[in-house]
Amino acid sequence: EMPFDLNFLARLLPALLEGAEVTVELAVLTIAICLVWGFVVALAQATRGPLGWLAGGYIQIVRNTPLLIQMYLVYFGFSMGGFGLSGFASGLLALCMQNGGYVAEIYRGGLQSVSPRQYEAGRALGMRRWTLYTTVVLPQVIARIIPPMTNQSISIIKDTSQVAAIAVMEIMKISEVWVETSANTYDVFLGAALIYLALTSAASLAGRLCERRFTFAQ
Repeated sequence: EMPFDLNFLARLLPALLEGAEVTVELAVLTIAICLVWGFVVALAQATRGPLGWLAGGYIQIVRNTPLLIQMYLVYFGFSMGGFGLSGFASGLLALCMQNGGYVAEIYRGGLQSVSPRQYEAGRALGMRRWTLYTTVVLPQVIARIIPPMTNQSISIIKDTSQVAAIAVMEIMKISEVWVETSANTYDVFLGAALIYLALTSAASLAGRLCERRFTFAQ
């Protein structure tokens, strides 16, 4: 006898796929925003003075406090201030706040991995700063950050499950509703786990393809 009910999973699947649409939308938006925001924070952190300290402090705070608490602070904080953000918007903002700090560190590591001698050699050849960065530095940085960025993207997909706490109808929240109505806890969360596994596997495959294509292009 199978340890799960295939008929039940077949009935559950359409609901989980609806939730997966929200999960994917949330994850894609978070990744896209963090790619830009993380780069801005990394550049700010590289500067001296108050801006660098502010960026460093931001990274320490968002990386060393739980995502769920950040999400509650955003969701209830805006409500108390008279700005009613939806659960989706609050979840997106919290996800971007925390993961932006991690992405900034990935960018910083990539920039630091380029030998100072390459900067010196470019200047000695009379290359302009923009040309030096776009033709010498950035291609190396991008190639080196693809693997950690892929891992971070997978973490973001899994982190989206936290927005269930503020009533966003993604995979986890829909699973909780089905558990309450069906009392079939094991099969519901088994189905949810399989959907998450499919999404993270797709992200991992996309990362490997990007890495191969970029390495080949170099």
